[in-house]
Order: sequence, then C-alpha cells, then structure tokens
Amino acid sequence: MAEAVEMRGCAERQAAPCGVCTQLFGSLTLEERGAIDRMRRQSSFAAKELVFAQGDVAARVFSLSQGVVRIYKLLPDGRRQVVGFALPGDILGLTLSETHALTAEAIEPTVACSFPRAAFRRLVDGNLAVLRRMNLLVSQELASAHDRMMILGRYTAEEKMAAFLLSWRARRRARDGGAKMVALPMSRRDIADYLGLTIETVSRTFTRLERVGVIEIVPGGVRIADEKRALGLASASPA
Repeated sequence: MAEAVEMRGCAERQAAPCGVCTQLFGSLTLEERGAIDRMRRQSSFAAKELVFAQGDVAARVFSLSQGVVRIYKLLPDGRRQVVGFALPGDILGLTLSETHALTAEAIEPTVACSFPRAAFRRLVDGNLAVLRRMNLLVSQELASAHDRMMILGRYTAEEKMAAFLLSWRARRRARDGGAKMVALPMSRRDIADYLGLTIETVSRTFTRLERVGVIEIVPGGVRIADEKRALGLASASPA
C-alpha cells in the first residue's frame, strides 16, 4: 500500500520546490498556492507498487517529484504494452474519462503529489499561465507518442534501441544535468514491451551495439560510446 501524507504548505514545511511547483504553479499568487497546498497529498510508492490501475476511478491527478514510473496497458489477450516512462515533473492521471485507461507502476521508490481531479481541472481552467503549461505538457506527450509510433513501425531493432536510448538520455538530462551514463532503471522486459520486441531481441541488440562500439554497457545502464553512429541509427529512414 502507498504511504499517503496530508501535506502542509511547502513554505511551512521548508520543502524544496518539486516539479509541480516549479513547472505548473510558479505563476500562482500566494493565496492560490495556499489553496493548492491544502488539497495536496503526498504518497510514497515502493518499487512495483501501483500508482493507479487501468479501470480505476480517475479521482486524482499525480505529479512525480521522485522516482520513475512505467505506464502500460493490459490488452484483452493478456499481453502488456508499455506506452511510456514517467520522470519527476511529469503529470499522470490526466484523462477525459471517469476511469484510467492505463496503469502506472513505480519502477523504483517513487514519491508523487496528488490533487483531486475536479479541483485540479478548475484551477487549470481558471489560470491562463497554468493552462499554457498544461498545453505544453500535452503537446510534448503527443510528440513523444508520434515518435514512438514511428519507431515501432519503421525501425530495425538496432535503430529502435538507439532512438530509445537517445530519447531517454535527453529526458534524463533535462532533469538531472549532463550525466554521461544513460541510467536504465527499467527492466529489459519493460524495454521490450515499449519497443515491440522480445526480451531476447533486446538482450541481443544491447550485445550487438556494444560489440560494434556504439554503446558501452555499464552497471545500471549504458554509455553512448559513438555519438555519431547512435544518431545515425536513430534517424535512419524506413527501408
């Protein structure tokens, strides 16, 4: 079970600003921030614990402040399709329907702030700056979905992997700076389900890319050893 804590105001707790505060609510007045703080709830999730499940009532909107979350859909035949990985600052649970169409599961120990969905929507609708930020987040999600569709339909295993690694590195760098290693907290099964490959193909692809000098496999992830070749694979045209 997730450990939930009713939040006092950020200023009162002397807390460092999280993704929600800095990305969404920076333009709010002190009074508006106070209202947000009063309805905010912070929850901690252990690895493999669900933030929410497909079919659950979509009662709250979540913003990650720590950890990594896999987002997936269970298909009628029992297969799992991973559609993305969420990082600190990402918003989860924004949906127009009354139930969640996807499942969000913590990959590693994760912390998220959540807000009642109805109150969150009223805030967004009533604040132009917040609405603009939300529109930007939605646009980024659509662009990511488009890129993933292109990867799934038009790339070889090596090209899919290179595109994934470079995209994931860019997202991590936007949050934690220019780390040389591409940390991969997700499992190879997660990567396989995201790229539309088998686990065996993912393992062979990592091995091949390392053997030809494109990547170096290191504890906890990989390092891009040949930037030019990795970019060439990731931007390859369809056959």
